[in-house]
Amino acid sequence: MEEQIDKGNTLITWHFPEFEKPERSSLWYIIMLLASAVLITIAVISSNFLFAVIIVMIIVILILQERKDAIEIDISIMDAGIQIGEKFYKYKDINNFFIIYEPPTISNLYIQMKTRLSPRINIPLGEQNPIKIRDILMNFINEDVDIDDEPFEDYMSKVLKI
Repeated sequence: MEEQIDKGNTLITWHFPEFEKPERSSLWYIIMLLASAVLITIAVISSNFLFAVIIVMIIVILILQERKDAIEIDISIMDAGIQIGEKFYKYKDINNFFIIYEPPTISNLYIQMKTRLSPRINIPLGEQNPIKIRDILMNFINEDVDIDDEPFEDYMSKVLKI
């Protein structure tokens, strides 16, 4: 039985796509096919079959993701925490947040949980005013003011279009 949580008032709400599908040219597919073939060949020659299996799994995941349409996820910032889709994060479980806003390419809210095993949550702001989001969140959790650039893994996923 699911515990009922008093989430308080909804302060702001919006929705965003589950993931962004990057624009990929035929050259991207050719390069990825060649890179995959080279990596699998190296893995087989060096008898590192686990590495070959990992490369094949990555290829399968990319193909499945290519065929999938992104669903819209609702987010609500409330008095007691943040609701992202079906998951509710209490403020006491959130370590900090930061916003990277460099229009037109980057407009994201990042939430870091207190537990190290939890990944950083990346939430596209869409048309939301980042200053308004920041002002609301600062009432509940700390802002990490030391981060002023997009995380490396997000940057690389854009560069590699994965």
